[in-house]
Amino acid sequence: MKIGIHTISSQSGRSYFVDFIESGHKVYGYARQSEHGRSFIETINKQGGIYLERPENKNLEEPHMVSLGLNEVGHDLSKLIDNTDFIVIAHPSHYLPETVMQLKEAGVIEKQIPIILSPPRTFAVPYLWRILGEGYPFVCFSTCPYSCKSINSGGVYIKRRKRSWLVSLEGRFKKNQIDMLEELFPQALYNNIPATTSIGNIGAVFHPGPYLLNLKDIKKAKDENKEYSFYMEGIANNKKVASHLELVDQIRLSIASKLGLNVFGLNESPNEDRWKLIMDHLREKEIENSYDIDKLRRIRHEFLKEINDSITSAQHWLDYTYGVSRIPGETLQSAIGRTPTYQKRSVPQLRYIEEDVPTGLIPLKAIAERLDIDVSAIDSLIDLYEQNFSNNDSKEWRDLKGFSTEYIIKYLTGEFFEVVD
Repeated sequence: MKIGIHTISSQSGRSYFVDFIESGHKVYGYARQSEHGRSFIETINKQGGIYLERPENKNLEEPHMVSLGLNEVGHDLSKLIDNTDFIVIAHPSHYLPETVMQLKEAGVIEKQIPIILSPPRTFAVPYLWRILGEGYPFVCFSTCPYSCKSINSGGVYIKRRKRSWLVSLEGRFKKNQIDMLEELFPQALYNNIPATTSIGNIGAVFHPGPYLLNLKDIKKAKDENKEYSFYMEGIANNKKVASHLELVDQIRLSIASKLGLNVFGLNESPNEDRWKLIMDHLREKEIENSYDIDKLRRIRHEFLKEINDSITSAQHWLDYTYGVSRIPGETLQSAIGRTPTYQKRSVPQLRYIEEDVPTGLIPLKAIAERLDIDVSAIDSLIDLYEQNFSNNDSKEWRDLKGFSTEYIIKYLTGEFFEVVD
């Protein structure tokens, strides 16, 4: 396939780039004409590829240079969209309107190329439809498929590729485009219910709360030139913070319940027996077929279909995403502490508030208020943000003004999805 990556210089952009190339696809990687973007493009062209580093893993994947070959990187938006099957946008969600406007000016509407948002966070697509027209095809990931970091000026460290993630198809798609997507991302579970990725926005739980509630300790570690372990120190070793995140998480689940969606982990109705039945059967089949990756993927698709159309708690999300087996009644604090991928090289990132407040907490609060759900746990975090970050621009917040409650519900429940010839 021919794939364009917007913002290849980001940590996820680099990860997509190496995986697409090694899978045999033709790729064009675009970077803005910023100092960082120019430096990255110059480095990749000079060294003839991008360096991939991985921790010790079952696939015995050694660090190596992924050669550019016939693929290209550069600053040309027209090359990004010319003869392209899909465009992946690999930068934080709060920059999406600006990027989509530039793609519009470069002619993307005429081509109707599906745009992959990795991830869009909460309620992104209706705002982007205002630019490209309602029904333009967007592919929304529930999470970035990688736990990854940029290393030096021309490399990427992929700590882990996620086993499964949810994808909502939003707008009008051709059948062959859906078939190609399933081939491109065989690990993903597809549906046409935007709530699964929008209300299923786990970043709104994991990112802004720990950053804001641990701000003094994060600043102190930075001043002392010490590494602060975002997930371990900030959540696993901090009961107060972890408990607050569970309150935010319950707001997400309450929204889903009021929308009539299936929910796992809601306090009033945990649905634990059903979860255990699904995951026990899945793990039994995984052990039986551990030697066959293609069969494993088919098995996961079969057993996770129900979960794919549901909204899960943060603890349940850790189960099917990272394999941290669910223990009924376990706190988020304990579950985070048992998650291996969070135990090393997890550091605070400013995007955890710059992105996840305006595109996570703000729209979740707005949706919950429309449905008469208590949002005090989110309000306290927004207050902290406004007290400590005076340069915030509320004009860019997804506060859902201009969208009726009826439209919001129709969008979230998938009434705007269509397959065309």
